[in-house]
Amino acid sequence: MTSRERIETEYAAAHTHAIQLTERIQQMLQDTPAPDGLTTIGWDDVGTLRHTCIRLQELLETNAPEDDVS
Repeated sequence: MTSRERIETEYAAAHTHAIQLTERIQQMLQDTPAPDGLTTIGWDDVGTLRHTCIRLQELLETNAPEDDVS
């Protein structure tokens, strides 16, 4: 296997894994209590969801395109 083939194979595997992880995150968020008034939501739920939002925002900021800099 050439270096280029290995790079492409590893990239494809990482890409697939990233898609799987985002699907798991989506499912995790869908499984959290909905703000519909039917579910009792406590401060621990608020804190957990805020923490999740902070970590997702950090991930997005870390991977932001460089051309956003003015």
